[in-house]
Amino acid sequence: MVSFATPEYAADHVIGFSDADWKSVLRWLDISGLAIYFLVQCQESDAGRLLPEWLVDDLKQRLGNNRIRTAAFRREACELAQLLEDSGVRYALLKGMTLAPESVLDSAYRSQADLDFMVTRRHGRRAIHFFRKRGYRLHAVSGSTLELVAGEPDLPDMANMYSERTERALDLHLLAERDEQPGLLTRRTWRVFDETPIAVLSAADILVQQAKHLMKHLCSEFTRLSWALEFRRHVQARCGDWSYWREVEAIAAGEMHGDLAMGVALWVAEEFFGKVPMEMPRQWSAEALPARVLLWLKRYTRTQLMSDEIRSKLYVLLNREMPSGVIEERSTQKILFPHYLPLPILRSKPREKLAERLQRYVVETDFFFRRLQFHVIEGVRFGIEASRWRRALERYGL
Repeated sequence: MVSFATPEYAADHVIGFSDADWKSVLRWLDISGLAIYFLVQCQESDAGRLLPEWLVDDLKQRLGNNRIRTAAFRREACELAQLLEDSGVRYALLKGMTLAPESVLDSAYRSQADLDFMVTRRHGRRAIHFFRKRGYRLHAVSGSTLELVAGEPDLPDMANMYSERTERALDLHLLAERDEQPGLLTRRTWRVFDETPIAVLSAADILVQQAKHLMKHLCSEFTRLSWALEFRRHVQARCGDWSYWREVEAIAAGEMHGDLAMGVALWVAEEFFGKVPMEMPRQWSAEALPARVLLWLKRYTRTQLMSDEIRSKLYVLLNREMPSGVIEERSTQKILFPHYLPLPILRSKPREKLAERLQRYVVETDFFFRRLQFHVIEGVRFGIEASRWRRALERYGL
């Protein structure tokens, strides 16, 4: 994000755009997770008065809706945390509201899709049992993460992405026992939200997990630029706290590919938001990154994160260069040409009316063909870029 240090500097960056320009960029601000951050930055620098009135009103509406949505997430998190605590399940709430105040001053500025809880694998069944009592059901499994949903699904609509929804989503991360001693859940701390104590990761663990989350998503179809901004803000908030950085360094060294994740996250954060104002450990520097990984970052990160398209398959090239264990092993052929249909977006309701059923069929059909179009277009694009990538590796002797 541009820091509007003076009104004159702000004017240079926000004046001269037409309404059509702003409407075009507004979609990108939404999908990148930066829409509300942009509003807050403009308000703090007095640049908001230079924006079209309709744009400011739209952004304020997003903030108002998201504040209600965030409050609902917080209430749900408090109830689920209390449920786990009463049942004797060792857990930690991840991401979301735990990122304030280091990564974001107010959780309502973040675009959040679901809640994330971590439990040990041996407590997984018990946690699911109690989540089911809250109406959650298993939706999908991705590696060691279980995706659960509750309530009635909403029709997919970008206009409602900041509004409170009838469907609740939760990701349950299962931590292998070997990772626990010493590990994330043994270092957890407690914070109070709405007068409810909730277990969260230690401050140092939160930063390392932010880095791993960003690297993981760079190795997948979709990455939000806001995650890099939040990571950088967290780094900046801790500048000069040397005991904290010693702890982060020790944790990253002990995590599988923790140093690699810190190096990748720092590179991305500095590429978009400027160099962090302190000297970082050498093992997190660009020079310490694998040469092919660094080359991919330089060639494709800006394309990935600044594109108006939500998803891409250029990450497959990065997957090939990552060390074993960074991502779930999948063949390139299965990524480019999936052998299965996408998961349903909507479920049939009891005593579903004909109009509701037809609407559901329309939504599912539209989603199917959009995914098919994505696979075809991005498959062709990948083929072109794979050839260019091979030539680049040869040119640089990699």
